[in-house]
Amino acid sequence: MAQQTSVGDLLHLLKSSELQVLEDVKLCITDNLNTERGSCLLSSLVDFYLETSSLEALNILSSVREPHDKHLLDKMNECLSKPATRLNTLILLGHIIRRQPSWIHKISQAPVLVSLLKCLKCTVEICGDSNCHNKVED
Repeated sequence: MAQQTSVGDLLHLLKSSELQVLEDVKLCITDNLNTERGSCLLSSLVDFYLETSSLEALNILSSVREPHDKHLLDKMNECLSKPATRLNTLILLGHIIRRQPSWIHKISQAPVLVSLLKCLKCTVEICGDSNCHNKVED
């Protein structure tokens, strides 16, 4: 419980307007992500980003390295299934793809790709032929 509180407090500091505090917090989170074997911090950081749309959290998440890529992809897959978090999850996925991490090739084999395709298919079906401005041609 104390670990969750300290993670929450640390993430809350990402909203700080003091540049030095912000840099220290980002460094601390990045260092922990580079050394921590568990996915607790990563999962909390994703949840924080989804709740706040924090640019700082987005930048940290789009710089995640192996072995945390699997945890991140799994968490994003989980979040794509929830309408409330779908848009921010897609934004996060887009930022990761633009950053082209060394593990980008793993996205094609991850369940998140299937969820993304289902999401796109559903959007096209809802959009309908007459209203859709960005139809995908077969």
